[in-house]
Amino acid sequence: MKKRQLMISFLIGVVVMSMVVGTAFAKKPLTTLLFDEVPFQPIDGLKVNGVDFQFQVNGTPSNDARYNTAGLPPLFEYVQCPCLEGNSRGVLTMTFDKPTTEIEFGVALNTVFPLPEGVTVELYRPGAGMLRQTVSLETSNEIFFTEGMFSYSGPAVKTMVITFDWFHAARFILDNLTYHEHPNS
Repeated sequence: MKKRQLMISFLIGVVVMSMVVGTAFAKKPLTTLLFDEVPFQPIDGLKVNGVDFQFQVNGTPSNDARYNTAGLPPLFEYVQCPCLEGNSRGVLTMTFDKPTTEIEFGVALNTVFPLPEGVTVELYRPGAGMLRQTVSLETSNEIFFTEGMFSYSGPAVKTMVITFDWFHAARFILDNLTYHEHPNS
């Protein structure tokens, strides 16, 4: 009888532990910003769904990148407006409230030429100034713009810094930012 109670207690413990461990390792839900969540406005200093945006040109905060930009024709594979549109000379920084292990977005530059390094993305791990990885994104020709898709799945990223090939393109468009959203954002 005592053996049976011990076995039942052990099995209940195994079931409870597997439920706890399964919940801890469950895939986190993804959030996608379509850039229509808030009205048209400059992105520098804006916070939307757990993402803090900063935009600087020549090291100075700039209003020349805007959230919820409309009016561009639906000619692209990875970018549809409303979108985030701005000056390619700028540096776009996104800081996530909670580090994310998944990031994806579409980007386009206003040039007809494919660019082998049209966009550069620096991914920073949690902790001040800890660069995890730098990725150059090749863009391909799509009518009046060149575009590409950035996709990352790996160790946690707290901050993402994006620069654009301003020598070949004056403006950029970014859309469909997908990441893990902090539940309290």
